[in-house]
Amino acid sequence: MNIKGIEIDFDFLDADNVEKFETEAKKVIEKTEKKEIVELSYAEALRKECEIVEDFIDNVFGKGISEQIFKGKHNLGEHIQVFQLIVDEKNKKQEELEKIMSRYLPRKEERRRK
Repeated sequence: MNIKGIEIDFDFLDADNVEKFETEAKKVIEKTEKKEIVELSYAEALRKECEIVEDFIDNVFGKGISEQIFKGKHNLGEHIQVFQLIVDEKNKKQEELEKIMSRYLPRKEERRRK
């Protein structure tokens, strides 16, 4: 996968990788819903949200990857775009797999008849 010119070796069809992705994605949701973020100044909240995305990227793809991608900038729009790109890539790979697997698995109607 390529993120802003950084090539990342990550397979969304590998169960261990997907487990790591899912665990960290849940953490993103939990952290962004915390009340403490609402109580921060706008600048602090932006920075904190960026740090949440950076932690996600480092925990999923490896330490230091977020620094390579964002180069120390804390632009929430950019961080959200990268996060969305990663989620879109995961969904794309999952859809591709489901399409391939649907050729070999009986359809729901056929399973019900049996």
